[in-house]
Amino acid sequence: MNNTIKKALVSEKSFGSVAHDKFTFIVDRKADKEKIARTCERLFGVDVLDVNTANYNGKVKTNKKGKGKRSDFKKAVITLKKGQKIDLFEIETEKDKKEKPRKAEKTEAKTVKENKDTTVKVREKKK
Repeated sequence: MNNTIKKALVSEKSFGSVAHDKFTFIVDRKADKEKIARTCERLFGVDVLDVNTANYNGKVKTNKKGKGKRSDFKKAVITLKKGQKIDLFEIETEKDKKEKPRKAEKTEAKTVKENKDTTVKVREKKK
């Protein structure tokens, strides 16, 4: 199995770019742009127009036990043909939100039980 694409990068910025047909992944540090494009086309069945990559060095962090270093990684931003999408990144649009029924179950205080010096309110679900 080819481990070119490690995982999807989930951040606020990456979800914003999904609207522009751009998807962000953490990839193998040795992978080149052509290999990343071929892997995406094979795995997700999409047409890749462009691949932009960037190498990142891991940050050095300090904790109780001393200093530690986060892993280095390579990020790839993949641009697809207009209208295509990858199912890993699904965003609800305003239309989707309006069409879905609400599942909120409201509760209402119905009975009050008294035990010695304390009063307890019991809430039951509305039907």
